[in-house]
Amino acid sequence: MQPEDLLQNLNLSADQTAVYLSLLRHGSQSAGDLAKTTKVKRTYVYSVCKELIKLGLVKIGQVGKTTAFTANSPDLLLNLSEQQQLAVRIAKTNLENVLPELQNLFRLTETKPVIRYFEGLDGVKKTYLDTIKTGQPLLSIVETSKVDQNVYDWVTTDYVKARIKANISVRAIVASGEKTEIYTSLDEKELRASKIVPKQKFPFENEIIVYGEKVAIVKHKRGTKLLGIIIDNAEIATTFRSWFELTWVKL
Repeated sequence: MQPEDLLQNLNLSADQTAVYLSLLRHGSQSAGDLAKTTKVKRTYVYSVCKELIKLGLVKIGQVGKTTAFTANSPDLLLNLSEQQQLAVRIAKTNLENVLPELQNLFRLTETKPVIRYFEGLDGVKKTYLDTIKTGQPLLSIVETSKVDQNVYDWVTTDYVKARIKANISVRAIVASGEKTEIYTSLDEKELRASKIVPKQKFPFENEIIVYGEKVAIVKHKRGTKLLGIIIDNAEIATTFRSWFELTWVKL
């Protein structure tokens, strides 16, 4: 990658990039000199240099009676990159916080469901944690024996503790398996009521959780790509809830 491309990837303008590289290549220069060594007009050089000074990439000084500009160390570009990455992370967090409100506005004008996808272990964690936000009881269909170990460890510790702290109960239809007995033995302690079905007849490849006006589908099987899907739609949630209740009373 060329230096020009790299600097512009750090959100420097073409003029800022030209001035900074010229200062690195030719040393301290006056505005007039910069206008000659770059394609930036002299009347605009001062403005560009002030912008670079604010970014910490350029400093201003005097050479005799002439104002001159000097490039600071390129090592400072790492700081600029880190600041931009931090800003992106903050913006993402802020967006995630305001997203539910924006989705509510969207639902006022659209009837189609809002569907969100979350990939990897962190994505699966976000999906589970979303089930706590409504503060309402959960309905779950799951088979514990097939769950990825990292997911299983986190769910049975951090997630369950968070759910219990929020006083959110669960009714679960669980496919039989090697961990089912341990799972159901903790029902009372973990605010859960469970009913077991034979996994040979009812193989649950993904977990389904119904909560509030949402349905979460968690793909957490060992050896597969981890994925969380949240469907935000009252009608779909009602349908899944009715399906669960019908199954529950028949067991």
